[in-house]
Amino acid sequence: MDYINFCQRLQQEIKTENLVSTALEMGLNLSREYEAKDVLLPQDTEQLMIIVKTANQYRVPLYPIGNGTRFAQGVKPFPEGIFVSLKKMNNCIEYRPNNMNIEVEAGITVSQIQKILAKDNIYFPIDSNDRSTIGGLIAANGYGRKKFLHKTTRFYVMGMEFVSPRGELIKVGGRTIKNVSSYDLHQLLAGSWGVFGIITKAILKVKPKPEKELVLETTAKDGTELLKVLERVLFSEKINLASLTFEQSHWGFPVRAELEGFAQTLQEQQEMLENEYGFRVPEGFFTTQSKENITIALPLKNYIKGLEKILELKQKKPQLNIRGNAGSGLIYLNFSGIESIIEKIKDIANTLEGDLVFEN
Repeated sequence: MDYINFCQRLQQEIKTENLVSTALEMGLNLSREYEAKDVLLPQDTEQLMIIVKTANQYRVPLYPIGNGTRFAQGVKPFPEGIFVSLKKMNNCIEYRPNNMNIEVEAGITVSQIQKILAKDNIYFPIDSNDRSTIGGLIAANGYGRKKFLHKTTRFYVMGMEFVSPRGELIKVGGRTIKNVSSYDLHQLLAGSWGVFGIITKAILKVKPKPEKELVLETTAKDGTELLKVLERVLFSEKINLASLTFEQSHWGFPVRAELEGFAQTLQEQQEMLENEYGFRVPEGFFTTQSKENITIALPLKNYIKGLEKILELKQKKPQLNIRGNAGSGLIYLNFSGIESIIEKIKDIANTLEGDLVFEN
């Protein structure tokens, strides 16, 4: 890697100020090991293409990044290389409310998109971190708390533009649901973490806001009842379920169900959930004060079995703190002082086709 000559060549090729910063100066959401890393900030696609071609010439690894909210989940720490952030490429190119789609640059944040859509009572359904850029969200195939209903970002990408590893500009997809007869390359890039190219623009499907959103809560007195409630609500009840979350408390396991849809439909489903499971409209929302060490992500088909094994582990290690989002297949664990159980947690995840994210 010839980093010094790479930087000198960029200064000759790109005549702009503030092309280079650091992760710390930009306030990226990254751990300390990345703070001193340089960050390139192209202002347009042409500059990005120059950066990629020049990096190839000098063999400098590039790591695309938005605001860093998901970077550590998909990319291991690297000894050499430089970040490329598209934060300055953050414009809305075209918004077509009648066709329910919007074309944006990759550096725009989810919160900025929601503000544009709000005036027409439309929204982007992935309720991600407000600081997440849409390019980063697509690259990670991210999802929000309501994954059970709205799935992942991949399902809302109609088309995109990206710069290939060779520095070529490529456009795929379009503004219609099906406008190609070959492979959907934009679907391949969703979840690729930048391996196949750096996303510069995206065309997204958007949705009308639901007529009503409903939050209900009940409490399972123990782990056995928790498993029963989660399994039946997830897999047996025909309801407009958006998310199903739980946490542990001194009096059991509070469970929260979020529903979206037409008001009359939700009224009928609310009555059923009240009668069958004791769900009620809460006076206040439960919140957690714990800081998770590990997140386990499981396929939905294996979630109940995985949670059952974690609850069995908790019987042996009562200080293990558990909460989760059953609809998204997530179990959050805090095990401060009992790090000896990490290998057992790994075994549970591996056996049930799951993944682990270490938070600390």
